[in-house]
Amino acid sequence: MKRKKQGHITFSFILCALLLISTFSPNFALAEPNSKESISLQESSDGESKSAESKIDKKLNDQFNKNKTVSFLLEFKDQVDTNKVAIETAKKAKAQKQTAAKTELMKRSAIVSTLRAKANETQYSVKTYLEQEKKKGNVKEFESFYIVNGMAVTGTKQVMEKLATFPEVEEILPNEKVQLIPSESSNKSTQSIVNPLDSTEWNMAKIEAPPVWNMGIDGTGIVVASIDSGVQWNHPALKTKYRGYDPANPDQPDNTYNWFDAINGKAAPYDDHGHGTHTVGTMVGSEPNGTNQIGVAPGAKWIAVKAFTAQGATTDDLLAAGEWVLAPKDAQGNPHPEKAPDVVNNSWGSGPFIDDFYRQMVKNWRAAEIFPAFSAGNSGPADGSVGLPGNYPESFATGATDMKNQVADFSSRGPSAYGVMKPDISAPGVGIRSSIPGSNYGLMSGTSMASPALAGVVALIKQANKSLSVDAIEQILTETAIPLTDSRYPTSPNNGYGHGLVNAYNAVSSILTGIGGVQGQVVHEGQDTENPTYEHTAPKETYTNMVLPLTVQAQDNVSVKSVELQYRASETADWQTVMASRTTGNYKGGTYQAVIPAEAVQNSTLTYRWRITDYGAHEVTSDNYNVPVKAGISTGYFQDFESAPNGWISYGTQNSWEWGVPTAGPLKAASGEKVYGTKLNGNVDFNANMNLMMPPIILPEGNSYLQFKDWYQLEDNASKDFGNVFVSTDKQNWQQLSSFTGNSSTWTQHQIDLSAYAGKLIYITFNVTTDDKFRTTGWYIDDVALSNTALTTANIDLEDVQLESSEAIKPTKIQDVMAPTATVTPTADTPMSLPLGATVSVLESGRSVATNPADGSYVMSTHPAGEFTLRAESHGYYSSDQRVKIAPNGEAEANFTLKPLPQGTINGTITNKQTGQPIANATLSLIEDAIVQPVQTDENGRFSITAYEGDYTLHVSAPFYLNQDIRITVPANGNIEQNVSLQPFVGYPSEIGYDDGTAEAHRTFDAVNSGYAVKMFLPEGKTSALVTAGLFRFADSSTSGIKPGGTDFQVAIYDNSGPGVNGSPGKIVAGPFDATAVQNGEWTVVDLSDKGIVVKDRFYMVYIQKNIRPNTPALSSDTSSTPARHSWIMYDGAFGPAPYENIMIRAQVKYESMTPVITTPKDAAITNQSTITVEGKASPTNQVHLFNKGEEVAATTAREDGTFSVDVNLQNGENVLTATSSSDRGSTKPSDPVKITLDQEKPKLYIFKPADGYKTNQQAVTIEGKATDLHLSEVTINGQKAKVTKDGSYYLDVLLNNGENKFIVTAKDRAGNETNKEVTVYAKFNPPAIENLKPAQNVVIRKGDKLTVELDSEPGMSGFFSFSVPSANATATATTAASSFEIPLKEQGSGHYVGTWTAPKDKINGAVIEVVMRDEYGNESRQTAAGKLYVNVKPR
Repeated sequence: MKRKKQGHITFSFILCALLLISTFSPNFALAEPNSKESISLQESSDGESKSAESKIDKKLNDQFNKNKTVSFLLEFKDQVDTNKVAIETAKKAKAQKQTAAKTELMKRSAIVSTLRAKANETQYSVKTYLEQEKKKGNVKEFESFYIVNGMAVTGTKQVMEKLATFPEVEEILPNEKVQLIPSESSNKSTQSIVNPLDSTEWNMAKIEAPPVWNMGIDGTGIVVASIDSGVQWNHPALKTKYRGYDPANPDQPDNTYNWFDAINGKAAPYDDHGHGTHTVGTMVGSEPNGTNQIGVAPGAKWIAVKAFTAQGATTDDLLAAGEWVLAPKDAQGNPHPEKAPDVVNNSWGSGPFIDDFYRQMVKNWRAAEIFPAFSAGNSGPADGSVGLPGNYPESFATGATDMKNQVADFSSRGPSAYGVMKPDISAPGVGIRSSIPGSNYGLMSGTSMASPALAGVVALIKQANKSLSVDAIEQILTETAIPLTDSRYPTSPNNGYGHGLVNAYNAVSSILTGIGGVQGQVVHEGQDTENPTYEHTAPKETYTNMVLPLTVQAQDNVSVKSVELQYRASETADWQTVMASRTTGNYKGGTYQAVIPAEAVQNSTLTYRWRITDYGAHEVTSDNYNVPVKAGISTGYFQDFESAPNGWISYGTQNSWEWGVPTAGPLKAASGEKVYGTKLNGNVDFNANMNLMMPPIILPEGNSYLQFKDWYQLEDNASKDFGNVFVSTDKQNWQQLSSFTGNSSTWTQHQIDLSAYAGKLIYITFNVTTDDKFRTTGWYIDDVALSNTALTTANIDLEDVQLESSEAIKPTKIQDVMAPTATVTPTADTPMSLPLGATVSVLESGRSVATNPADGSYVMSTHPAGEFTLRAESHGYYSSDQRVKIAPNGEAEANFTLKPLPQGTINGTITNKQTGQPIANATLSLIEDAIVQPVQTDENGRFSITAYEGDYTLHVSAPFYLNQDIRITVPANGNIEQNVSLQPFVGYPSEIGYDDGTAEAHRTFDAVNSGYAVKMFLPEGKTSALVTAGLFRFADSSTSGIKPGGTDFQVAIYDNSGPGVNGSPGKIVAGPFDATAVQNGEWTVVDLSDKGIVVKDRFYMVYIQKNIRPNTPALSSDTSSTPARHSWIMYDGAFGPAPYENIMIRAQVKYESMTPVITTPKDAAITNQSTITVEGKASPTNQVHLFNKGEEVAATTAREDGTFSVDVNLQNGENVLTATSSSDRGSTKPSDPVKITLDQEKPKLYIFKPADGYKTNQQAVTIEGKATDLHLSEVTINGQKAKVTKDGSYYLDVLLNNGENKFIVTAKDRAGNETNKEVTVYAKFNPPAIENLKPAQNVVIRKGDKLTVELDSEPGMSGFFSFSVPSANATATATTAASSFEIPLKEQGSGHYVGTWTAPKDKINGAVIEVVMRDEYGNESRQTAAGKLYVNVKPR
């Protein structure tokens, strides 16, 4: 038969046969397993041969009615006793003096060879026949197995019937598939979560794996195998642990001998489901850098078989898987026993019945020294629910525990159907973090998660001693486990926890050093000088031949050591003594019950007394109590339960009948306040058979009726939960009078006719039986009456006595009787920290054990041998150390006497930092000592705390103030004064949430201390917030169809300090606070504004279920929108992510108001405006106050976007502006100051040069002057900036235009004030023109004659003429005379200039006449006249 199977495999996270249940969701437990007939083979017989017809399972005939060919299994009669083979081989190896490793290989080889030989020998005829039929087309395929001598065949009915005639064939069975039942919820995380090196997974810490790693034991050299859904081989936590991993070719593993796909025949490992990757991670996982240490044996290697899909696994696939594990096969199918693993994990199984088909496989593994680790199953908490193959005596089954070392509700219980105790051991299995496909990490729960942890411990043990046999390893595991017990399993080992919690440290240490123990006592100095006290009220009467349970409340200042009840049946009888057991309370004060047997209650009076002994051996004996003994009650009896109901008793399996005020179920009595109910504050337990018996009833002749009112919630449909009324005449044989199930919804009047028992003594018991399917509230009784008159009210249920015998349900034997007052808790006594209540720790190993506070004794029964330091510690006492030597198989003793620590007192006053006013109701606590109760300040802000000497962190908080932590030192026998000023919290409101506001689903739990949380992120830029309210959306009971029976819940705030790179719920910041749900479709708002809850960055708003469903509201969930991955589940106090929905929880917060920032005006600004607009940023909607030099000048409200603006009037001169945000308790710190100067005075301005009207022929001129002002900003000339010196002097070179040039000089200051002045400059750049110059001809004159020179030019100019004589034509005298004159030219008429000169006696011979004309701008023109001058000479 080919290993490859046809069909598409759907990817799913749904598990059943793989024993996975959804994390933290016990209400989503595994459904009822398949019937025995659907998956198993019948037991083989060593007796006479079976007929051919009897060999065939009847279900095969049904299958052939629908199909021509069917797959079926053959089990052969002759099976190998491999244990015998192993023993004989071991003897041979010993004779040959072989090593342990060689001996193991010889045994494995001999087993495989013998199995193969047996299969070949016994299957030959059948194979021959099948080959023939295959050629004919009657057989499609067949496959032979030797792990179990059997075959898988797919053929016709005629082939099957023929095979049944073969004598070697024992049975023919269906090849059916173990189904995977869909799960309603999965908490696999799709986020990559990284745990750092120093973060230890809780399950690793619980089984003490890290100390073993520190010893150098990590599973190196050991191989673990997995039969599961496959493995993502290249997951970061698993890749290098794969035996096929090749470091030289890291992405090309060698899969031969290391991987087998029994489903599809794929060559490389894969996991299309997720379960197998998770279980292998728990065995060996960790990343190469040491992070994500999820595996118990991170040094071990893994190999794997894929035998499961989302649809399950067929028997032939599991046989192929088991055969491969025994001896991994090569490509040709040849087995190689030398490649076999040391341990195989099997996180799969079926129902709790007898079926030996897989048993031979398990036996063969054991014989080959392959440790068979199995999950116990997820069918708990019913007794006998451990499934096969885990229920085989040869399998080692592991149950699941939670963080509190309590058995998980889903974990299957023993005994096994084979009559042995199961599970064998327990390991953590709730909320286990491990690897999942996609190279991610996620949480899963189930015994599937517990078994691989056990397999990892086996790997550690094998590394410590490779030669250990499976039997020896089992013994080590069970002997070194930490015994676990509870009220249901009071002794160890038991059918809930097995031998207890597996302990890797103990197991490995027992191999390396041995195991011993230590015991002793921790006491304190002083003496017990006070006598115990008690309270007891004797019953008014009791009844003949009825057990009499009695209770007493006993108290002592140190401890109550024992309580005894002494009684005697008559005055002459001897006193009998019975020990009382504590039913409620603690060692200092509680309710104790003792039961006087029925045979002692025979005479008319019963006498008893109490004797109480305390720790100091003080003995107190009560007075004698004499109780009248009556024969019974009769018609006319009425009991409303408002006072203790004499003669009523309860007993039975999982008995929880209680007398008192109901807080669950009906929530109130039918009349008055009290009732008798199966549980007053919650749901009844599974598999109960509990009874509430009335006093004996003596019925008169005639009619008699039992009348009572009841309220009940019991399952209906396929349930086996019933309420019954039974009657008996001897308390041995019981007749059922009434039986019912379902839900009453209201108090109902019942009547049962007892007339058939007229004249008899009878006993009536109210009986409740439950199954293990769903928890219910149970049955509540009130107003019980015996009457000789039938009720005539219409609203009653009438029951007629049916005398036929009922065998279906019977009350249990009367034992473990409880009095009505046995469950009444005495008045609470505030716990005191006594020196007897101490912890003793082993410093080297970290082990610790608590003393019995009643006498100070302690016992650490299992601890590795060696020398260690023990430390005894108790709150309020100095610790004490002792060195002890624990011998192998020995027990050391170490006793301690602790001395008390001195105390000191911290006093002080808490005030408002801004106002100095005292703060009332501020809360102060010491972080390091939670036993010291927080205190609150009085109306004057004063407080006082007394604590033991030492250093502490004083945490101070008050509503609407910022918390503060202060380091203090408490002196011995002294006082310190510590005053604290708190900064008011000024904030603005906002809301955080991640749902869309529409509820599609609703969630409840069947356990208290469970619930949901939403991780809240403060927006970017916000580092703290005040939580003012929690918002919770609950199912609308009027429309959702959910009918919750309660509205109580609790709210808590957690920080993000839990493990994980992104954090997780860590410490409780506040709460839990009680709250009441609104169930009308609106949000429930829980006001937290007065709690002073200040959170940082990230926090969790947590909903805590206070009661068991249905007495709890149903929290709503948004499943339609994209998951925000902020939702978390809390189950039994442990958290895990719920990434696939948005739980409808929100938070209302106030973000701490930012200190306002003034953005306009800028600092050091100067203005001339007396009113300005101040703008800035503040927290949205905050009231913003503006101050000028400390005096408030304006106020406004910040806009939604956080901006504000307001007009402010300025004072002349400097103004200093600041802003604050405020509340009624104070304000923020002032903003950074902004200085602004109001300057309305104009600058003074002077122009020194040029003078106004200045004329010039230059192309440019320099304007100079001075401006004076304290805040001078600039000087400009016609808009061009001048250069200004420190003293205000300015200058600027400016270009001139021809003609008039006007210049405006402006001086401005920083306030905007300015002064303007004007100066005009005239410019002319062209010289004047000379025209019509005369004389135009030579002029000859004599002494005394006049020379006239004239010309035309521009008006208003000055000019002159002069002579120059050529040197060659004149005497020296003449030349000198002619050159020394500048004769002015005068304007005669507009622009006509004339000048005259009188000739001297000197001779001038041909002098040149030159005229010069000048204008007022400084321009000058020169011209020589055409005519020359001759004086006193004649021209030549």
